Amino acid sequence: MYMRCAAALVTASLIGGCAIHPVPEDVTGLDTADIVKQIRCETRDAARRVIRERLERLAGPGRNLTAQSLLAQFQENPEAMDGFDPNAAFPGLENKQIRNLFTAIYSTAIAYSFDLTMYEADKLSAGATLLGPWANPFTLGLGGNADRSRQNQRAFTITDEFSFLLTRLNTDKFGQRYCDGRITGPNYVYPVAGQIGIYNTLYTFLQLSIFENMSPGKNAADASGKSPPFADKLTFITDVSISATPSVTFAPFKSGFRPTGATGTGSLGRKDTHDVTIGLAMEPAGGAAVASLSGFVYSGAGLPGPRVTLGKTGVGQTLVLNRITATATSRAAQLALFAIDQLKSREIQLIPAPQ
Repeated sequence: MYMRCAAALVTASLIGGCAIHPVPEDVTGLDTADIVKQIRCETRDAARRVIRERLERLAGPGRNLTAQSLLAQFQENPEAMDGFDPNAAFPGLENKQIRNLFTAIYSTAIAYSFDLTMYEADKLSAGATLLGPWANPFTLGLGGNADRSRQNQRAFTITDEFSFLLTRLNTDKFGQRYCDGRITGPNYVYPVAGQIGIYNTLYTFLQLSIFENMSPGKNAADASGKSPPFADKLTFITDVSISATPSVTFAPFKSGFRPTGATGTGSLGRKDTHDVTIGLAMEPAGGAAVASLSGFVYSGAGLPGPRVTLGKTGVGQTLVLNRITATATSRAAQLALFAIDQLKSREIQLIPAPQ
């Protein structure tokens, strides 16, 4: 009985409880929906930043007055970008390539594939030292331990159209905008709960497609103006462990077995591995002619391309691919999903059966 009481005393502070169902909010206070919300809003902000940078290039001294006015407006009130319509802002044949440039951005789709793994391990051990009642000193050491572990893996894939992110994501619903109150900076301890660097991924994709004249459609034989789908895989690992070894020393009793001391060792370990794979693609047809934009971005010259209605969406189609299952509402979203599935399929390793 003495040993049980002693062990309870020295380990009580370590029995905080092992989560039966580990989830992200155990560590961050943010649930899965909050994490998705943060990344979607970060994507919207990245697209806004790209648009402002393009307007800044157009709004140089003595250049496009409309671009200068829009840039000043968006810098003062970023939410005003929700109503930006390149077709209305830049009318006329002389602004056709400007419209095509922004339309290409608006026709982009993004897919996010989340694979969240949460692992928790709790270890607890206790011991006591007993002194016997005999003349010759005799000690008896007793000990015990309990190890517990839990793991949860959560996987899902969603898609977004930039036309939706830039115009309707942050609309007021029930008195609160979707992106209000979210985390706005990086979280170095738990990265997936903060900014994960979407801008770099988006800019690289647009750089390959338009900005650096690397689109496959630059060849005159390829008149479709296709841009290469793009995929980026980000892996974040957070491994935290806490341990303690308290001890208790007892005053001697006069008879019987005398507990002289008790110790307890407890440790709590939590390891979260979060994979976020991002796919980007432009509408393969019905969008601005991407090939014609690559020369226009820096020189102002370019070939004519077809026009697209911004914000146009289609009926959702569920795609069951090799590694992911998701719903796409446009051909661009389908291509973004294919890019993710292709990247994930390369991770499969076939292990031969033992002979």
